Amino acid sequence: MRTATKNTTIPGALPALLPALLLALLLAALLAACSGGGESASSGTHARPAAPRADGGTDGGGAATGRPAASPERSIIHRAQLRVRAPDVDAAAARAKQLTAAAGGYVADERTSTRPASATLTLKIPADRYPATLDQLAARLGTRLSLSRQSEDVTGEVADVDSRVRSARSTLDSFRRLLGRAGSIDEVIRVEKEIAERQADLEALQARQKALRQGTGHATVTVEIGTPPSTPVAEPDRRGFTGGLKTGWSALTAFVSAAATVLGVLLPFLLPVAAVGVPARILWRRARARRPAGPGRDG
Repeated sequence: MRTATKNTTIPGALPALLPALLLALLLAALLAACSGGGESASSGTHARPAAPRADGGTDGGGAATGRPAASPERSIIHRAQLRVRAPDVDAAAARAKQLTAAAGGYVADERTSTRPASATLTLKIPADRYPATLDQLAARLGTRLSLSRQSEDVTGEVADVDSRVRSARSTLDSFRRLLGRAGSIDEVIRVEKEIAERQADLEALQARQKALRQGTGHATVTVEIGTPPSTPVAEPDRRGFTGGLKTGWSALTAFVSAAATVLGVLLPFLLPVAAVGVPARILWRRARARRPAGPGRDG
């Protein structure tokens, strides 16, 4: 009786344990698959070298192929200030313009003065011709007084502005598509306002992008040209008899010159005075001569 009860209990318990057994088998299979896949991927990574790229690098961070990876092109703004002295300022300025034009550049600004003679030129020179052209300007314009150079790496700013321009264009296109699906006047007004703001942002970014391209494409060279300083005139020797004679003659000449100047100033006033005063004096003398003598004067 006890044995029959035992035989009927065990077969009845198997259906209840079957889902748990299947779940355990499934987990074991998944663990085995993940472990095998990881080993295969690891062995595959070590067994097969990464394929080289066209720029000399490797795919997937693999071993190097022996060729150096190509560095990204740098965006650099070059500036220089050159000060020279030349006997003929106009000729030196013309020579600077010729050298700039021969390099494919142009004159962005020019300022000249006659007293004293001087010229200031702002030259734009292509970046690839900048070093050689600057050396020619420093050597062929006149006596070099000073030369300074500055370089500014704007690679990061160029990449940032380019990315923001692309993003602004994409956003503007999205708003324009949204405008076509606007269903009310209020929605149209709001979308048009957003489009106007995004358009202004895009134009500002494009202006900065253009300025960066011009700055990196052409170096700026400021050339200041002046004349040599004048030689002071030596003072004559005033010592001794000869020196005293020269000093006295100079003083006499200065006195005569001053007297002639004073006379020239007074002459226009003396002529009217003489024209009126002389006839008046003559008439006064005649009137006095005709006056009869008084009683006290007789005897």
